[in-house]
Amino acid sequence: MTELTLGAYILIWPALTLWVLIKICRGVWKDVIAAKKENRELV
Repeated sequence: MTELTLGAYILIWPALTLWVLIKICRGVWKDVIAAKKENRELV
């Protein structure tokens, strides 16, 4: 593997992890908003 390929491979994981974390946070936030709208607890 060249240095560029290895560097790209290593740096893609934090980006993928951040993307997944954002998706999870968006889903939780939508659930919080829906629970407030229906006047109920989230858990």
